[in-house]
Amino acid sequence: MQITFRPLASDDLPELHTWFKDAELSRRLSFPTDDWFAYVTAGADARCWVASDAGELIAMIQVDREDSERGYLDLAVRPQLRGQGIGTAVLKAFLSGPGGIYGILEGRIEPDNAASLACCRRCGFEILPELDADGLQPAIYRFLRNS
Repeated sequence: MQITFRPLASDDLPELHTWFKDAELSRRLSFPTDDWFAYVTAGADARCWVASDAGELIAMIQVDREDSERGYLDLAVRPQLRGQGIGTAVLKAFLSGPGGIYGILEGRIEPDNAASLACCRRCGFEILPELDADGLQPAIYRFLRNS
């Protein structure tokens, strides 16, 4: 598998919309609207990448920047590819690629989302024991920086 990343483009939206016909994905993440697209492509507060393998879109990653160091991560895997290790492969590639611009990445995962929690564990995220104020499980990845 040769995973590549590029910024989300408007031409990607029709395909992403088909992913959200999947009940599991649509209950976990918000549908990609035009307002969302404008938000993730407008500047530094949020960015969105699509991951491809052999020209096929396999995942989407959004990071909302809180400050110069911390970003909040959302990952969506093409529904037909779930359960095959694609999420882990994409997240590992992201951490060693475009995700390296952040000092800390945090996922906020619903406690019943065992697949996402396992994916984050496999990729080196620390799963915090306490739920946050929204009832979500924080998963933190800290990049090692050379001093």
